[in-house]
Amino acid sequence: METTKHTALHMSLCAGILGISGIFIWVGMGGLLLSAAFVAAIVLLLHLTLRGFGKLVTRKRNAPKWAARTGAVLLAVLTVLVSVCGLVYGVQDGMLFYYVNDTGSREFLQDRPGYSEIAFTAENGRIYHGMMYRAADEKAPLVIYFGGNGEVSYQRLRGLEENERWAYYAGYHYLYVDYEGYGLNEGQTGQRSMYEGALAVYDYAAALPNVDADRVVTMGYSMGTGSAVYLAARRPVAGLVLAAPYANGPDLYNNLLPIFYGPFQWLVKQKLPSDEHAPKVTCPSLVIASHSDEAVPFASSERLSKRFAGPVDLMELDDVSHNAIFGAEGVYDRLQNFLEGVAAA
Repeated sequence: METTKHTALHMSLCAGILGISGIFIWVGMGGLLLSAAFVAAIVLLLHLTLRGFGKLVTRKRNAPKWAARTGAVLLAVLTVLVSVCGLVYGVQDGMLFYYVNDTGSREFLQDRPGYSEIAFTAENGRIYHGMMYRAADEKAPLVIYFGGNGEVSYQRLRGLEENERWAYYAGYHYLYVDYEGYGLNEGQTGQRSMYEGALAVYDYAAALPNVDADRVVTMGYSMGTGSAVYLAARRPVAGLVLAAPYANGPDLYNNLLPIFYGPFQWLVKQKLPSDEHAPKVTCPSLVIASHSDEAVPFASSERLSKRFAGPVDLMELDDVSHNAIFGAEGVYDRLQNFLEGVAAA
C-alpha cells in the first residue's frame, strides 16, 4: 500500500512538472532550465511506467523474463528518444535569437544629422521601434534592412556611420525596425512575429511622404533574410538584397546539429521556409554568399537563389566567414551598383 502511495505521488509530481514545463516551452519561454525539467518529468514518468509494466508482465501474466526485458529495452529507447526530442525542441530558440539592446549606440546617434528614432503602431496592435537614416529631405528610394540574430538597429546604423558606408547607399533612405524583444520592442521573436513585422514595416514605410514607394528595396542579413524574402513575396518591392541567406530553418539547425532530417524536421520550431516563398518574388535580387560561411551553408544560399522567379545576381565569396561578409572586397561596390540600377529602372 505504501509503495502504491509513493508511486501515485511520484506520478502526480512528474505530471505537474511536465504540464507546467510544457506550457512554458510551448509559448516560447522554455529555456534550458525548463527544458531540463520537461525532460526529467518524462524520464520519471516513463521509469514508473516501466516498473509497472515489468511487474504486470512477470507477476500477473506469468510471462517469461525475456518479455519483461524486451519491454524494458523498448521503453528505455523510447525514454531516451522522447527526452532528447523534448530538450532539443525546448532550447533551440536560444540557438537562433540573441536579444540585443545597445543603449550606447542609441546615445551615439542622438542629435546626429539624418538620424531619427522610429516608433509606430501596426494593425496587429504592436508597437515597433527602430532607427531611420534620411538621405535627403525630399522623396527618395528606401532600403528596409532586416538584421541578423545579434544585431539591433542602433548598432547597425552606428556601424554604417563610423565606417563611412552611406556613400554606397547614395540617394536612399535607410530604415531598420527591430524584431520583437530586440531594442526597445516588447515580446519575443519567432517566425510568425518576424513575418508580421516585415509586412508592418513595409506598410508603414511606404506611406511616409518622403519615401518613393515604387523604389523600396528590402535587404536582409543572415536570420533577417527570411523576413526580407517573405516581404518581397507579398509586397511590390523594387529589389531584394540577401547576404548569407538560408533556404529554410532546418538548414540552419542542421548546420549546428545535423539531426533534423526526415520526421525529425518536425522538431524545428522556426521553419522559416524562404524556399517556399521565393517563387513569388519577381523583382531583381542580389544574393551574396560565401563558400566559407560557417553559419549558413553556401549550398543552402545557392539553392535558395535558384528558386526566385525574377532575375538573380549571385555573388560568390571565398575564404570569407559569416560575420565578415559585408567587409569582403567588392561587396559594397556590388551593392551600390544594384541599388543604382533599381533607382534608375
